[in-house]
Amino acid sequence: MQVVTCHAGKLQTLTAKLSRLGSRRSREHAFATDLPAFDALAPGQSLARGAVHELLHDPHHAAPSFVAALLARSSAATARAVVWSDPHGTLYPPALAALGVDLDRLYVLRPRSPADEAWAVTECLRCRGVGAVIAAPPRVSRVEARRFQLAAEQGGTVGVLVRPLTRGSDIYAAATRWLVAPARGERTVQRWSVQLVHGHGGRVGEVVFLEWCRETHSVRAVEKLADRPAATTATPQQQQRRATA
Repeated sequence: MQVVTCHAGKLQTLTAKLSRLGSRRSREHAFATDLPAFDALAPGQSLARGAVHELLHDPHHAAPSFVAALLARSSAATARAVVWSDPHGTLYPPALAALGVDLDRLYVLRPRSPADEAWAVTECLRCRGVGAVIAAPPRVSRVEARRFQLAAEQGGTVGVLVRPLTRGSDIYAAATRWLVAPARGERTVQRWSVQLVHGHGGRVGEVVFLEWCRETHSVRAVEKLADRPAATTATPQQQQRRATA
């Protein structure tokens, strides 16, 4: 893993180095996550390369970084670099490694301002040696949205933008948009509901659930959660026996 500042000279040196890897990039125009229930919702049952994909979330909930990492792992499986913009230093690399992201190919951006981040993300999306760029910009203008998309097309790169559902989130130029929300989990299993809300030819409006087991680090996608027996309410006598046991 390498941490990169958004200094113009340093970033241009890095992208020039990564661009030399472009000749070995995959010629495929799309990728799958190998989670059939999730892939089935996407247009053509896969996600486009050379495009931006957005993960939307309630601003009162934590950003769906897990889902972003899942897409990054799948899209960069062809030995290309993964660039993650982390202006606040909250990224936890061991969690990415547990999910299967190769830390040797991970580059962490530390932009100092939203303007620096927008510029750096555009440059990395344009780089042919980068497989995926993940960022959570505080806001995206129409010009920036279009610039991201054009840069991704030029580099053949996958852009993953994590965006809160706030005023201005209706501005986008993304191939797909997914609404992600936490779902009721278990002691060792975390869950998220993922709904396709935009994607021409996809199953818009349908939902799948992503499950991650903390013990085995395995991930699966299911169309619905298994039914569970309703919890029974203890009688007053049972409550008293438990209290005196």
